[in-house]
Amino acid sequence: MELKLVYRVLRKISDWTVAGYYSETCVEGQENIPAHGPLIIAATHHNEMIDIATLAATMPHRRRVAFWAKSTMFANPVSGAILSSSGAIPVRRNPNNGSNGNGNGNGSAASGSSGASSEAGSSTGAANQDKAAELAQRSVLFRDTSKALAADGVVGVFPEGTSYTQASIVQVMPGAAWAAVEFARYMQRGEGGTDVQVGKGIRLGKEDGDVKGKGKEKEVEEVKTGLRIVPVSVVYTDKSKYQSRIAVRYGKPILMDSYLDELLEGDPDEASRAVVKKIMGQVEKQLREMTINAPDWYANTYLNMGNDFDPMLGLQGYSMCCLDGKEHFMGRRKECASKCMGGSFAKMFDLPPDCPPSEVESVRELKKALTKYYALLHYSGIKHSILSSLLPLSSSSSLLDVPPPHALPLQGILLRPTLSILKSLPLSLIRLVLFIPPLLLHFPGYITGKLSQRLATKGEEESPAQFKAIGGGVGIGANIALSLGVLWKQNKLGTLSALLGLGDWTQDDGRIAYLKRLLGVVGTVYCSVLVLVRWHKLLVNGVLQRIMTFCKLVSAFAFSRAADTLSATALEPYTTPPLPAVNVFIKRIKKEGLTSSSSSDTSLVVNGDSEVSTQRKQPAPIAARKLVRHLLHARTGACVALSSHLKTLEDKTLLKYLTSKGAKLSV
Repeated sequence: MELKLVYRVLRKISDWTVAGYYSETCVEGQENIPAHGPLIIAATHHNEMIDIATLAATMPHRRRVAFWAKSTMFANPVSGAILSSSGAIPVRRNPNNGSNGNGNGNGSAASGSSGASSEAGSSTGAANQDKAAELAQRSVLFRDTSKALAADGVVGVFPEGTSYTQASIVQVMPGAAWAAVEFARYMQRGEGGTDVQVGKGIRLGKEDGDVKGKGKEKEVEEVKTGLRIVPVSVVYTDKSKYQSRIAVRYGKPILMDSYLDELLEGDPDEASRAVVKKIMGQVEKQLREMTINAPDWYANTYLNMGNDFDPMLGLQGYSMCCLDGKEHFMGRRKECASKCMGGSFAKMFDLPPDCPPSEVESVRELKKALTKYYALLHYSGIKHSILSSLLPLSSSSSLLDVPPPHALPLQGILLRPTLSILKSLPLSLIRLVLFIPPLLLHFPGYITGKLSQRLATKGEEESPAQFKAIGGGVGIGANIALSLGVLWKQNKLGTLSALLGLGDWTQDDGRIAYLKRLLGVVGTVYCSVLVLVRWHKLLVNGVLQRIMTFCKLVSAFAFSRAADTLSATALEPYTTPPLPAVNVFIKRIKKEGLTSSSSSDTSLVVNGDSEVSTQRKQPAPIAARKLVRHLLHARTGACVALSSHLKTLEDKTLLKYLTSKGAKLSV
């Protein structure tokens, strides 16, 4: 019972973390996860511990998952005890040893096993010892994994081998497939026991009396494992941002039994490698289909804006991710992250080699304009959708209605955002007053979350969320404990206890009074926290960001100074988004630009190559007022480039579709 108890506690913490930090979690494909039977889930891994929490919280049928975890986490006595008690399985990994299939990452631990030898190493004694130790570790890993699967368990593997931030899936390693193959071998050898029943009567073992000879070709009747491998994508609209969204998609199951004939015939090593290759081919295909895979890093940066692009063309309730002419009405676009990400907007930038030169040039200009606009949004701390709500683009045929950055502003440019703020002011004040009660609960969490973020590795986008979420939870929990302690001390919980039908404990003595008081506290905690958390999520977004954006506009246009004017040279560092941090557990490669004809573009880095990263260091922080004019001008240029490119495509069906939805295409 200890194993399940520890896991249930951690899963409940995961429920609170995911529900509290993110505004919404959309789950699809639950029907692909059976309630019983051995199962391996092969999931994407782009947000460290949050990925594990998300999978634990969203797993259909609330099945318990034994995750593969890097062995270094078991070295610490505290974390090691927690991981071991929760059923985690240690796996060793090596840096820069991934994409060749021989790495030992979290999900890469097997290019060989007890039944498949690894790549030949050095002939020296030290190399042989290392090789023997590595094979021994793999043997233990697959033995523990097979035991978990044979006990009707679910094993979670991250085939990418590490958590990272990149434009697309960089590497998919064969650990999940090797685990499936080794489980089949495990059951074939009878190590899972005889007549082992998993789930709904799936027979895995054979007694000696059941063995039927079939000549010399096959001595043992085929073993049925019932094992499924399910690829899972975990996609974040902005993984490190508070109150962003998550889309979890469980893919189509890959049945291990369909490969048993091939696995049990011929040379065991060759058969195993062939089956592993086929399984991982299916896994990688599904993972890429269910996730965003931009052609390069810069394309990925403005794809991260996702649904925020629709105001650029005047679309309402639709997304640029869905520009395939299909009707995907989103309401508040809840389904876009899971159904439309990686759609035709991403494909707009991945042109075929035989693409016409006019279209190549159009894409190059579009990329340049969008990259500049996204970078200025990033460094000024402004969100595109909020900027569009305060200062929408012109509905006229010409969108170049914003003066150049160094020109005097148009008369009344602040009129529209001011009227917008004033119009929403009464409602905003009401929301602010209503927001005070849940703010009192969450305010310590804001502070501890911000302080905890400093523990994240500098430059990494995938680690801040886990520190902010956990730190924020600790702050909120401490605030709840402190508040209840004060109320308990002052005996102020009797009223709510009476409302819950528990009576007034102040009139009783002894154990009954203490029990009623305890139940009153539990009821108070549950009801109050539940209401305040949902109350907070309902009101937290929008108002503050709009006010801050308005203040930046006022600062830029009403209180601008000559010293705020930036030259083209001074602006240059802020027109390129920051590159991702280097991850030593990814084999570093460079990826060329859009097509061979786009050689003038800078070579784009898939994994933050160290040489390029040092050349493009993060620019010094700058006041937003110095960037606002450049930002508005860049927005206009991006909109014109986007409209121009859509017309260059000469896709009449697409243009008709966009126009019918209210898109405003510039001349």
